[in-house]
Amino acid sequence: MKSILVPLDFSETSDNALQYAIHLAKYLSADIILFHVISTAVFTNENDVLAYSMHDSMETSKEVLIEKAGKLKQEHVFEGIIKTFVEAGDFKTVFYDYMATYSIDLVVMGITEHSTKIGQLVFGSNAVSVSRESNVPVFIVPKTCTYSKINNIAYASEYDVHVTEQTGLIQIKYIVSLFDASLSVLHVIPDNHLINELESMTDFYVEQKLEMTNHKTYILSEKKVSVALLDFIKNHDIDIIVLEQKKHSFLHDLIYPSITKDVAFSSPIPILTIHS
Repeated sequence: MKSILVPLDFSETSDNALQYAIHLAKYLSADIILFHVISTAVFTNENDVLAYSMHDSMETSKEVLIEKAGKLKQEHVFEGIIKTFVEAGDFKTVFYDYMATYSIDLVVMGITEHSTKIGQLVFGSNAVSVSRESNVPVFIVPKTCTYSKINNIAYASEYDVHVTEQTGLIQIKYIVSLFDASLSVLHVIPDNHLINELESMTDFYVEQKLEMTNHKTYILSEKKVSVALLDFIKNHDIDIIVLEQKKHSFLHDLIYPSITKDVAFSSPIPILTIHS
């Protein structure tokens, strides 16, 4: 991973994600791209006392990003390259256009915990949405989380019959080797559920593929997957949890809750999302 994109909105949450990203960049010997999107036009009041053009806003934002880049270089003795970009428009549209144009290996974004469904809908939607749609891995960093070396990784593994056709296990092996970490493989099953033959075969396949990877496998019994995952990471020494994003139909997404969203808004540690 040579290029890390960090979208910033100048909030404490995104600034905290930036601090996490700079440590990642140093460890991975990667460059950092600071990215800000101005999504709304700035107003002019009736008496023309305050007149602030989009051009002025963009110039100010560029100055802020350049200042942040300078402080990062100095405070962290960062030897990599830090680039800064400011764009105007809808965040998601600009973001995906940018991802398609530049070679980005990893995205790091912040998220603020919200206990209510309304709060989750209004705030942090960009981080969750990007993590579910981006073709590159995305770190979602909680506002109160500080960086620590990634030694222990949890991976939420489904009993998916299509596992042999997907790249998730290849990616997780690469991530574990990248950080020289140990791996906890988490299977969540409903209460009183007996593992059937198909699930057993899937589990055997996963174990075979991870044979040379330092890992332990856990079967968690819980009705709600997100609850099981959150309980595990809160009671074990885990530095990040990896969630695999899979494409589903609109009806599936409408009926079933988003595990990523449920975990992201409550997790005390960063989430890393991958696509299989």
